[in-house]
Amino acid sequence: MRPLLLLLAALAPLSPGAAEPLRVHIRSGPKSHGPGCHDHPAFLRDWPPLLRSLGAQAGGSDLPPTAEELARADVVVIHRQCGADMDDAERGRLEAFARRGGGIVVIHAGIAANHTAGLDAVKDLVGGVWRPRVTRWREGPMELALAAHGHALGKGVADFGMDDEIYYDLDLRPDIQVVATAPTPRRRGDGFESQPQVWAYERPGAQRAFVFVPGHRYANFSRPDVRELLLRGIGWAGRREAEFPPRAR
Repeated sequence: MRPLLLLLAALAPLSPGAAEPLRVHIRSGPKSHGPGCHDHPAFLRDWPPLLRSLGAQAGGSDLPPTAEELARADVVVIHRQCGADMDDAERGRLEAFARRGGGIVVIHAGIAANHTAGLDAVKDLVGGVWRPRVTRWREGPMELALAAHGHALGKGVADFGMDDEIYYDLDLRPDIQVVATAPTPRRRGDGFESQPQVWAYERPGAQRAFVFVPGHRYANFSRPDVRELLLRGIGWAGRREAEFPPRAR
C-alpha cells in the first residue's frame, strides 16, 4: 500500500485538475496624454510584477501580439490608445484566440477608435466599442455604482467615486452583463442618465471579455477598489475566478 500512495503523490501534480498559472499578456502602447494620464508604459512596467506576485505568468509589449504569444496566453489585456483600431492581421489573430476560449480584458482607451473599419468585429469580441463622432467623454469626478447591479464581479466592492473619465453613448451589445454604471451629462427626468462603465461579456463556447472604462489617470490603478475589480476581471476572463486573484473567501 505504501508504494502505491507514494506513486499517487508523485503523479498528483500531473492530474487534469492541477491548477496551472494564469497566463496574461498585456497589449500596451506609447503614452498618449499629459502627465499622469494614459500612462500605458507605466502599466506595462508595474502590472506584470503585480500579477506574478499573485501567482500568474505575465508579460507583454507595445506591439501587436503574435500568434505564438497568443498561443501561450489565457488572457490578453488591451491597454493602449485607440485599442479598437486594429489592422486585419491583428484582429484576425485575436478572433482566433477568442474562438479557442481566450479571455480579453480592455481598459479605458482600449475600446476607443479613430476609425470605423472593423469596429463591428471588435464589438462582438468585447461587448462594446467607442464609435467615432457618436461616443462622448467627460473628464473629472465620476461615481461608479456597483451595488445596484449585483454582479458577482462587484460583490463586496462598495460604490465609489474618483477623478477619472467616463465614456458614454458607447455602442454596446444587448447581452453584456453590467457590473457598474456612472451618471453621464445626459439629462433624464430630474437627474442624469447612468450608463455602463464596467461590464462582462461571454460568448458560449468562446471568449469571455471584461471591460473597465476608467483608467484615464494612472494613480487610480493603485486604489484598492480599482485594483480589486481589475484583478477579478482578469481572473474571470481567464476562467480562473475561483482561484485568481487569491483572497480570503
